[in-house]
Amino acid sequence: MARSKLEIKAHKELEKKGYIVDYKARPFRVPRGYQVDYFGLFDLLAYKDGNIRLIAIKSAKTSGRDTRILKDKIKEFKLTNKHLTKEIWIYRKLKGDRSPTPRVLLLD
Repeated sequence: MARSKLEIKAHKELEKKGYIVDYKARPFRVPRGYQVDYFGLFDLLAYKDGNIRLIAIKSAKTSGRDTRILKDKIKEFKLTNKHLTKEIWIYRKLKGDRSPTPRVLLLD
C-alpha cells in the first residue's frame, strides 16, 4: 500500500523546517495484527530539538465523522512526556489554490 500524496507533502514540509521525519513502512501484503500507523493513529513521527510530534494526516474530503472518531481516539491516547505533541493535519483545498493547505489541530 503506497503512502498518500498528502502524507508525502507533510513529510517534505516538516523536513524543510528541519525536522527528522519517520513513517511506518507499509508492506505489499499486510500481515494480520500489523498496524500500518504508529499506535494505529499517527502517520508521521517528527523530531527536532528534543521534541517529538505525532501527526495524523487527513483530507477535508474524508474529515467529517472519521476525523471526529480519530480526534476522540487520539485524546484517549495518554502521553506522559511534555516534549510529545499529538496533532491532526487536515488538508483542504481552498478556491484558487494550486495545492492543499493543512489546518493543524493540537490535541492534549
